Amino acid sequence: MTVSSGSGDDIEAAAAAWAVRTATRELTQDEQQQLDHWLAGSSRHLGAYVRAQAIWSDTDRVAALDEVSRNDLPDVRPPIRWGRFAMAASVAVALIGGGVGYDQLAGRVTTSRDEVRRLVLDDGSVAVLNGDSALQVRYDGSARRVVLRRGEALFEVRHGDPRPFLVSAEDVTVRAVGTKFAVGFEDGDVEVTVEEGEVAVAGGPATAAPRLVRRNEQLVAAAAGARRAMLEPDEVERRLAWRQGLLVFDGQSLGRAAEEVNRYSRVPVTIDDPTLARAEFVGVFRIGDGRAFAHAAAQAFNGEVHEREGRLHLMRQQNSPSH
Repeated sequence: MTVSSGSGDDIEAAAAAWAVRTATRELTQDEQQQLDHWLAGSSRHLGAYVRAQAIWSDTDRVAALDEVSRNDLPDVRPPIRWGRFAMAASVAVALIGGGVGYDQLAGRVTTSRDEVRRLVLDDGSVAVLNGDSALQVRYDGSARRVVLRRGEALFEVRHGDPRPFLVSAEDVTVRAVGTKFAVGFEDGDVEVTVEEGEVAVAGGPATAAPRLVRRNEQLVAAAAGARRAMLEPDEVERRLAWRQGLLVFDGQSLGRAAEEVNRYSRVPVTIDDPTLARAEFVGVFRIGDGRAFAHAAAQAFNGEVHEREGRLHLMRQQNSPSH
């Protein structure tokens, strides 16, 4: 990770990236030397780093900066630790409080490209929609049904209701009782990620019988069959950070990170250098802010950003050595 004095925004972005890295794991010797060198380079660096660390640990500040009251939302847990950056960065997350009523066959809800929306359903369960997503709620006397039409959604299922809670995406159906899980479309596949409890996944190509998916597991229903993966708890948090309006990167390739950013940003980022696209990247950004991502990446890798034809082109500075 290479940084320089830069503008105030660049310094704050670099400080945030260092705060994420030091808070989530032990630095390597090389990284520690880079951090020490960066901190020694300017008093502004040290100040920005101290502020970033304070934001990370100060959950009370998060609550104070939350512009939308959650007093009416039942069973709302404190934000996950990634969320400590969300409110400090003034992330725009649309929260809908109170019970939301639906007709038996209506209840269609959509989100825009750069919007995250939280819904409290009739039974007290919670659905959080990712950007550019759509679902339809179909509650009746026999079942609590949700149909995911596109995108991704996280569900926190309320205990105590005897009706089954069913989420359908294409021909995949997820059945859950008192659990927390996400369902989403990814490159034509259906992904089911369980954060708490367990769910039963039925249907999908080459799926003969329901499969149990437990905490910190992900099942991908693909055309070639179902794939299962175990995930570390921190990785589950990172993948679901969008529910706080965040994108969190901790060692992913810059190219993969740009794909995530472009899902939400109205001004997409293009990486013109293939070697730069393979570089590992660390940072926390609010969804929809492609410019912040592009300039932070340029700062980290001695690059530069040029905006033309409605896109942000990220490239290395001339005569800049490869990492």
